[in-house]
Amino acid sequence: MSNYDLRHASEEWKQFLGRHDAALRQLFMLSLDPDIEIDEKISRLLRLGCDALNLPLGIVSRIDGSVYEVHHVCGPDWAPEPGATFDVSETYCTHTLVANDVSYFHHAGGSEIADHPCYQNFGLESYIGVPLRVGSERVGTLNFSGPDERKAFRAMEAELVRLFGRWLGQEWLKSVRAREIAEKTMLLNAIVEAVPDAIITANDERRIQMINSSGEKLFGLDRDKLVGQSTSVLYPSVDEYERQGERVYDTAMQKAVNRFEMNLRKKDGSIFPGEVFMAPFNGDAGAKLGVVGVVRDISEETALRKAKDELIATVSHELRTPITSINGAVKLLTMERERLPENMRVLLDSATRNADRLIHLVENILDLEKLNSNEFSADHRKIDLSALVARAVEDMRPYAAQYDVGLVLASSNANAGVIVGDEARLLQVLSNLLSNAVKASSSGGVVDVGLTSNGNGFWIRDQGKGIPAALQQELFDRFTRSPESYTATQKGTGLGMSIVKAIVDHHGGKIEFDTTEGKGTTFTVSLST
Repeated sequence: MSNYDLRHASEEWKQFLGRHDAALRQLFMLSLDPDIEIDEKISRLLRLGCDALNLPLGIVSRIDGSVYEVHHVCGPDWAPEPGATFDVSETYCTHTLVANDVSYFHHAGGSEIADHPCYQNFGLESYIGVPLRVGSERVGTLNFSGPDERKAFRAMEAELVRLFGRWLGQEWLKSVRAREIAEKTMLLNAIVEAVPDAIITANDERRIQMINSSGEKLFGLDRDKLVGQSTSVLYPSVDEYERQGERVYDTAMQKAVNRFEMNLRKKDGSIFPGEVFMAPFNGDAGAKLGVVGVVRDISEETALRKAKDELIATVSHELRTPITSINGAVKLLTMERERLPENMRVLLDSATRNADRLIHLVENILDLEKLNSNEFSADHRKIDLSALVARAVEDMRPYAAQYDVGLVLASSNANAGVIVGDEARLLQVLSNLLSNAVKASSSGGVVDVGLTSNGNGFWIRDQGKGIPAALQQELFDRFTRSPESYTATQKGTGLGMSIVKAIVDHHGGKIEFDTTEGKGTTFTVSLST
């Protein structure tokens, strides 16, 4: 080879390396710009490839079955228009798809594809292409071509096209995912805006991140001005804000807090009762980002509930005296029971049972009214909880024996629990829960009782049918009874669990249950020391 040829080859190699390096730099810069849309990225990549490979035509295709569709084009006037379709088996890309990798021809007319329809139809001498994958799916091809024969493609050019294909596949995948996220976000926003309740999200510093239009209307505040503010603007006072933070917000950062009621404040300063649900708002890898809350104004419901409670209490007070008199008269008649005819005895026994039930119902209603009133006062003193639980179990044994149910007091390694509370009321809680557990058990069953591990509470476990799912949310509401109790021999007023909940609340404690239908229920009461 002459010196001229060497110099010419050296110059050509320098030009090639220059184009190759320039292509890599431009691809790098293109990758760094997050504001460029996918269509513009594809257009720039095609121009970049045409320059680097010194070919006039660049195409990104979409392939669906046997249909080859031109998706993006960079090229001269004779280039096919976007949207043009061909039979994929008659295109150069069919060879790329078969190879499932970069394939190329620098002189198609002198190669094995000279008789192939792709060359017969298009007459392109130079071609290099690579399959496009979006994730694991092969969606089309990236290819560059020209009508003129050229020197054989170098390995570096094949590797560059392979790099282009991988990069475009990743960008395409990001675009698809971004579009999916955008569509889901729009759908979620539409749902959030359509919800009639207030929806609020707050970060871990309890600053408002988002509030929907229903929240804006409920509080009478401009949501654009609310974003970034402390949620304290929604509370009646700073003290209430701090108290709820300790009681609810910190818990909601970890797990969902189901329905609870609290007072909230509107822009005009008016206070209203709200029903609130909270749940943690988590990011990637479980990062705690904040809390999402749903708020509903229950002013009307509260007023109706108060009116109903007052009506029930008034009626109960009015009924107490005549029912007591009737019960007394019935009890007097029972002293003469043996002198009555058989049919009269049956009527008297029925009257006695029903009078007792009426007295019990009225007393429960009045007891619950007292517990829920502001005037309620408890006799709080130090109590040995272990001894109290043991006493309740012993008091309940005769009742349990009537139903052939055993009571087992579990041994405990917990420190002796000394709490401050109302002994009579806590005995009432234990009595109600134990009697319910006995009634829930089958003949020959066992009810287990024990102290919690910290010694500041107790648990009661039965092996009965469990609490039906439909009743679990309203278990502590008034007059709640399972459907079976209306026909079972053990009848109740449906107020026992409401009384239990009220007493536990007065002690600053909490009551929880774990139940499985067909396997039983465990109630756990935790009390403050």
